[in-house]
Amino acid sequence: MATINEINWFPGHMQKAIRRIQEKLKQCDGVIEICDARAPYSSYPDYLDKITQGKVKVVVFSKVDLADPIVFQKQCEELKTKGIEPFAYDLRDKRSGKDLLRYLASIKTSQDNRYLKLGFPLPVKRFIVLGIPNVGKSTFINSLSGKKKAAVENRPGKTRSEPLIHVSDKVFIFDAPGILEPNYEDKNVIAKLALLGSVKQEILPLIALSDYFLEFLQEKYPDNFKERYHISFQETCEDTFLALAKARQFYLNGQEDIQRARITLLKEFRDGTLGRISLDE
Repeated sequence: MATINEINWFPGHMQKAIRRIQEKLKQCDGVIEICDARAPYSSYPDYLDKITQGKVKVVVFSKVDLADPIVFQKQCEELKTKGIEPFAYDLRDKRSGKDLLRYLASIKTSQDNRYLKLGFPLPVKRFIVLGIPNVGKSTFINSLSGKKKAAVENRPGKTRSEPLIHVSDKVFIFDAPGILEPNYEDKNVIAKLALLGSVKQEILPLIALSDYFLEFLQEKYPDNFKERYHISFQETCEDTFLALAKARQFYLNGQEDIQRARITLLKEFRDGTLGRISLDE
């Protein structure tokens, strides 16, 4: 049986994507790094710091409405102590986009200083949007621009090109493919990224991942589980998923469909049906 440690989370196309991003960075004034508010630390692309040095950086957290608000607020304060100014982006609130656009347009680069000295109008700012797969980059760009310009699909590896998108008269954005680090020493980080949907579903060890998440819920968010499914945790994960299959009337060939119960738990976390849950502490 496959385990979380055996996930192939760095397919070949990601290395090509990194090379393309390095080329696009030469045309950009800054970088917008998108992280998932449910896992601010695990989804923060530390690896990208090595290729974005010297560029203005803005860190934006997506899916704020799905994160535990108390935990996320605490994490934001911790990030500020590390010199990172977190920008929580709520897709339901149009003010989030307006505030961010104003902030992006106000950023001054060394090129701007030369234009100001010469008395020329400031050039348009160009940013590239980076982050792990399925973190909401394309949805973020579409919300920011007010139009559907970037491809959106709830699976990693969807964006393969870097179109230049006009989001305002002063700001243009490159949309880039999502990339993961080539190696994660902490295997819990890999599990969290898998739960967020940043690894293709067909290569995930379903049993290992769903057991991991069930144990996490039992420790951190037992009420969310009980209120959603109206069952209690059993002695083993297998028994709990069996109870979930019975409660939901998941049957296949006359037997409880435990696999469907496992898939349902992961899906309902990802779409927020389980309530506001944060994976990082």
